[in-house]
Amino acid sequence: MTAAIEFAGVTKVYKRLFGEERIEALNDVSFTVSAGEVCGFLGPNGAGKTTSIGILMGFLFPNSGQARVLDYPPGDIRAKAQIGFLPENFAFYRFLTGPKVLALHLALSGRRVPDPFGLIAGLLAQVNLAGYESLRIARYSRGMVQRLGIAQALIGDPQLLVFDEPTSGLDPAGRKEVLGLVHSLKQAGKTVFLSSHILPEVEQICDRVVIIDKGRLVRAGRLDEILRAGLRVEIVVDQLSEDAERAARGRGAEIERGAHGIRVLVEAGQKREAIETLWAAGCDVVRVNPLKDTLEDVFLNLVGGAR
Repeated sequence: MTAAIEFAGVTKVYKRLFGEERIEALNDVSFTVSAGEVCGFLGPNGAGKTTSIGILMGFLFPNSGQARVLDYPPGDIRAKAQIGFLPENFAFYRFLTGPKVLALHLALSGRRVPDPFGLIAGLLAQVNLAGYESLRIARYSRGMVQRLGIAQALIGDPQLLVFDEPTSGLDPAGRKEVLGLVHSLKQAGKTVFLSSHILPEVEQICDRVVIIDKGRLVRAGRLDEILRAGLRVEIVVDQLSEDAERAARGRGAEIERGAHGIRVLVEAGQKREAIETLWAAGCDVVRVNPLKDTLEDVFLNLVGGAR
């Protein structure tokens, strides 16, 4: 499958103009996003996400390594013509209306359409801003501004969408609408690269995740494979002696006692051995359930320990 985004050994160091201080924002970061995928770009604050997006968009240049976007160098006009970008912090002219802002961005994109007014009306309806055509942006809510930002990212019919915190400022209903929009973009064959701190949403819509921390890549790959790697098994038993519990904990099991039984949690590869050990200890196994880590579990295991 064709790569929409490629980072190969990208390193970025910031230096003070008059001084020796060096800040290593990225260190040897490599990952690939295939065309047609929705990729979540994750990391705590200060991890290097903004720098990475700046390099991807051609705003910054790496000190070493190489990046390519849609098979072009970042910043190449041929790549920019196919990218829709929603930055985390942006501002529109406060005294314009939504349709005028989109008309401006349509002109800037260079896209030629037979019915620009119909296109703009359709985009406003798509982001749930129909009916506010005469309202100046100065009177928009934060969520309305965010939805207009998504509409401007779509105005040029791009192949690659780069969204930095696309659900920021939206209420639960608005976030659900954005997730549905991202899903429809994927169905249309678009590639979506999005940064977000709301991990359950990322888990709902993403095919791939890239996790960085302190400027270094800590995990990248297909989301289903990453979550499958953390597969555990829940074994519920009716009783568990102190000796059996001590032996199970010694082999890495977690024990939880509750009103509906005793849960023994083990890695998937230890399931058979754990069940046989419990049987030998005189326990009746009530049920066995596979458990899958959430993306939040994986993320906190990778980067949460230092915080």
